[in-house]
Amino acid sequence: MPIREDEKVFTQQAVVRVGLILASVLVVFFFARWLVTPESFGQYGRYRGDSIGEAAAREVSFAGDNTACKACHQEVFLAVSRNEHGKLNCQSCHGPAAKHANDTALEMPKVTGNAELCGPCHMETAGRNKRVATVKLQLHSGGVECTRCHDPHRPYGKLRG
Repeated sequence: MPIREDEKVFTQQAVVRVGLILASVLVVFFFARWLVTPESFGQYGRYRGDSIGEAAAREVSFAGDNTACKACHQEVFLAVSRNEHGKLNCQSCHGPAAKHANDTALEMPKVTGNAELCGPCHMETAGRNKRVATVKLQLHSGGVECTRCHDPHRPYGKLRG
């Protein structure tokens, strides 16, 4: 059955409409991309060049490695360095300590010995290395902070009170 002339015109108009819609979408997309792309994007490959300066301008929050802590806390540092927690950076548990290292009266690092802090290493899961002490967090403490019973600086010592 041959295609009628009016069907041809309708089909051509539909193709033109779809083409115009597609072209409009592409124009809007590229215009929006041009609006939101920073000038420094692409300065270093697929990276934003200004991000280096922004990162350098941020306030330092971490005090570096454990030597900043060791200078004042030698007794604790020695106790921790003899056990598995000695492989960790002090700030892994105590949080960012640059302000404290610069002025000890300014800010005291706070540690919360709860399941969110200790759990990632000590939660009992299938395939977990048994050299690390593991517990079923939901059953073990009943919501009590880990540091109430355990001294993380001396994990192999006797339990606290």
